[in-house]
Amino acid sequence: MYETRIQFLILNFSNMKNKYLCLLFLLFSLLSMSAHAQIKVEGNVFDENDIPLIGVSVVTEGGKTGAITDVNGHFSIMVPNANAHLTFSYVGYITQKLPLKGKKLLKVIMKEDANLLDEVVVVGYGTQKKINVTGAIAQVDNKELKMAPSGSLSGMLAGRLPGLISKQSSGQPGADGANLYIRGNGAGDGSPLIVIDGVITDYFPSFSPDEVESITILKDATAAAVYGVRAAAGVILITTKRGAVQKPTVTYNGSLTLSQNTDFPKFLNGPDYAYWYNKAQLLDGVAEENLRFSPEEIDRITNPGENEHIYGNTDWFDLLFRNTAPTYTNNVSVSGGTEKIKFFASVGAYNQEGIIKRTSYDKYNFRSNMDAKITDNFDLSLDLSGYVSEQDEPGASAGVGSYASIFQQALLSYPYLKPYTADGMPIASINTAGNGNNNPIAARDLSGNNNVKKTYFQGNIAMKYQLPFVKGLSVKLNASYLKNYTMQKKYFLTYDVYGWNQTTRQGNVETGRIANKVSLNQWFTESEGYTIQPALEYSNKFGKHAVSGLFLYEFSRTDQSSMSAGRTDFPITDIMDLNYGLEVNKDLVKGGHSQAKRAGYVIRLNYSYDDKYLLEFTSRIDASTALPKKYRWGVFPGVSVGWRLSQEDFFKEAVPFMENLKIRASVGRLGSDRAISNTMTYFSTASLSADPTVLFGTSPQKYLGLSSPVNPLLKWQLTDTYNIGIESSMWNGLLGVELDVFYMKTTRSLESQSANFPPSLGSYYPTYINYGSHDNRGFELVLSHNNQIRDFTYRVRGNLSWARNKVLKMTEDANVPDYKRATGGPMGRYWGFVADGLFQSEEEIAHSAVFGPTLPGDIKLKDINGDGKITWDQDMVPIGRSNTPEMMFGLNLGAEWKGFDFNMLLQGAALFDVNLCGLYSSGIRDDTFYTRPFYADGNTPYYLVEGAWRPDHTDAKYPRLGIDSRSNGGKFSSWWVVDGSYVRLKSIQLGYTIPKKWSKKAGFERIRAYVAGGNLFTLSHLEHMDPEMPSVNQGYYPQQRTYEFGLNVTF
Repeated sequence: MYETRIQFLILNFSNMKNKYLCLLFLLFSLLSMSAHAQIKVEGNVFDENDIPLIGVSVVTEGGKTGAITDVNGHFSIMVPNANAHLTFSYVGYITQKLPLKGKKLLKVIMKEDANLLDEVVVVGYGTQKKINVTGAIAQVDNKELKMAPSGSLSGMLAGRLPGLISKQSSGQPGADGANLYIRGNGAGDGSPLIVIDGVITDYFPSFSPDEVESITILKDATAAAVYGVRAAAGVILITTKRGAVQKPTVTYNGSLTLSQNTDFPKFLNGPDYAYWYNKAQLLDGVAEENLRFSPEEIDRITNPGENEHIYGNTDWFDLLFRNTAPTYTNNVSVSGGTEKIKFFASVGAYNQEGIIKRTSYDKYNFRSNMDAKITDNFDLSLDLSGYVSEQDEPGASAGVGSYASIFQQALLSYPYLKPYTADGMPIASINTAGNGNNNPIAARDLSGNNNVKKTYFQGNIAMKYQLPFVKGLSVKLNASYLKNYTMQKKYFLTYDVYGWNQTTRQGNVETGRIANKVSLNQWFTESEGYTIQPALEYSNKFGKHAVSGLFLYEFSRTDQSSMSAGRTDFPITDIMDLNYGLEVNKDLVKGGHSQAKRAGYVIRLNYSYDDKYLLEFTSRIDASTALPKKYRWGVFPGVSVGWRLSQEDFFKEAVPFMENLKIRASVGRLGSDRAISNTMTYFSTASLSADPTVLFGTSPQKYLGLSSPVNPLLKWQLTDTYNIGIESSMWNGLLGVELDVFYMKTTRSLESQSANFPPSLGSYYPTYINYGSHDNRGFELVLSHNNQIRDFTYRVRGNLSWARNKVLKMTEDANVPDYKRATGGPMGRYWGFVADGLFQSEEEIAHSAVFGPTLPGDIKLKDINGDGKITWDQDMVPIGRSNTPEMMFGLNLGAEWKGFDFNMLLQGAALFDVNLCGLYSSGIRDDTFYTRPFYADGNTPYYLVEGAWRPDHTDAKYPRLGIDSRSNGGKFSSWWVVDGSYVRLKSIQLGYTIPKKWSKKAGFERIRAYVAGGNLFTLSHLEHMDPEMPSVNQGYYPQQRTYEFGLNVTF
């Protein structure tokens, strides 16, 4: 029809009287043809959570026609025919090419691309495209963090980031954070630097994970050099969430978590305690008539009648622990924005009850992040955040290793005594070892209270102006303010117990061992700081050349003040305030103030050619008031290069299945002053004497005494790092491989000089000098696999990290024999005697070197120097690795199918040791409740008596059963050092998202429910304890196994 019409017009054009009418007729005819040839298609684009995506590119095949999704994810586009194809692309998501097949209304779900090369990652003072990063970094996003059922943000990182060592030693509410180390503990000063939204802080924050967008670790010198002054141990960057161009979205996340103890030893009950104690005495040679428990007493313990008021069968830990402890988490956030202003706001509450009653932690947080485009060239951001927290525990501490703590009292309490008398008075065990009276339930409920309140506030403002006269050049100004306030109020109450002495078989009413007087102690600490960062930033592209640069000046100041006070003898205890105490605790009345300033210049230059050849130079010039003026400034440079081999034409032809292969290398220097505890070590200081002394005249007066001589030559500790890395992805993300190999050497570390001066000088010599050095080496490997089979998407990601350090030089006594020197070995090793089995006979003992009185079944110790004696100074040698793991690994499995999602993390550690002997406050390791039966006249785990050496059980796992002091068996030896390697199911989560058509009917955009678990099982060489247990002898708050039930709702 159209062809006939055109021919008619051509043939009759010359005969028409009005050629303009004819032309007009021709135009309408052509438009008619076009209208009949094209079809309008529209639809909406969502992410995997059914949230609309704004700015998705929609183009027809060949790219002739395109459209962009609006704030509701909606698009409309004209296509040439009903069988056309549309391509949907969006940064961070897998590009999709969809055939229309006659459809005119589409719903498109975009899936995240874990291996996208255009992904933007956070680096020091900015962001970079992942393909252009030449330093060693690792990053985890909020989606993965939310899969970890842990109350602490630091605890969520275990096994998720290659190069990060995590160790969580306690399950106590408010104290269950993990200790973190990047690439081992080779930097000497331990903990990495923490940076929150560009602002340096001194501790890991107590943020809600709902506030966090991503966490990045910077591992090598090039990545961390921009923080040179304190980056020797690595850097952790925490980036919080921000708004996006979308309609306002309200999200609620809530959960209930139930926690239980993981592994904790089972201790003897009353009848078994009496049986095994008597058996131990018999093996010690005690006559039967002199045994502690008579047959009549054993019967009273085993079968206590109604008239029995003392003896019974009490499981003190069962009374101490709840079966489960609840934690409630609630968070509401709102985000959205336009091209002119974007916002994110969040409020949350976290309420955790401990497995021990009267232990709890409550936290309430808020955050408001706003980004505004004031003009086309001027951007403004304002961030406000903070939290208040409160931690409670009894006056008798529930924490790790505290003297007279609840745990220590539980270990020292006799299980054959009842917890209370008939009239309700606590019955306390009076131990023969002189540890006072003990009743952990009375200590928990009656000893008082320890309350710690913290308030944290952070405010950031950032301004950026794009200079119109130079393309790509902008001026930035960031300023931040931090305020931290801590108040601790601890009071002890007196209470009466009925103390039972098993030796005399008598009991008396006496005051519980915690305190003889009612007392109240309070501590106040305040920290205030600000940081200012003016900067110039440049980024531009010239053909195939891309250039960017940063020049930044940073100044920070921190002021800290503290004060404490205490009083005793309170006539009333209903109101515990200092005003009501009659007697001042003079030792606690004190206060002080300190100030630290830092200044630095940051330079970063980046160059790339054709996205193939990459070069980055970074440097930081730093100053710190912790060092003398002459050596205050330090320069910490780094340089890295990268080659994207996969962009070469010859490589594309030879290896077409590999879409990305990048080789990178870096070298640089980092510095540290964090080991210097005094911010002005180079000044001579004086202190007031504790007691008055007669110096002049006859009146005693306090005097000022000078400290040790200062060292005016103190300099920066230096760490040189070298790194080589490879990143690759193949078969469109089916396989990803990342490998980093590194070497670090630290020099000029601070060393004590006490061993180099004669005792006659007392302490009058320079405390520290720059002397020590050590190195650290290792590798990190990441393997990943991502795939989609129809509606089923799954991913596997495994990471393995190994780091080992060695002491190269340190201060040691010149008279120490070579086999006892720490130089040449790894840091943090256990030192003790070397065990050589168990003595089996008196004859064997007679022909062996012994430490003291020894019996068959005691541990046989090696005479290292061959002098026929076992002595502390000659025979103690390295017997075990550090309790910080050299190797960490994690295996993350995730999947989605229709509305279901699943995630599981197996996490583990290896190449470290656990010491079952305790660490006393004096630093000496010796007997503990876990290594010696009836230690300190307390209770004993079943494994220690059932597996003990006896004449009829010589092939034993543990030394002999006995009560007498075991000079050989109890001293710290390699017998008690256990391989700490473990694998645990760190987290597992199963969720279901209700179909959108159903949630819409209920008035919601999205509803997701899930169940999760944490620390559900652990495989380790430790049969009765958690492998992350601390090295203490007074008991510890166990790790927690958790079961979580949660709900996510989007409005």
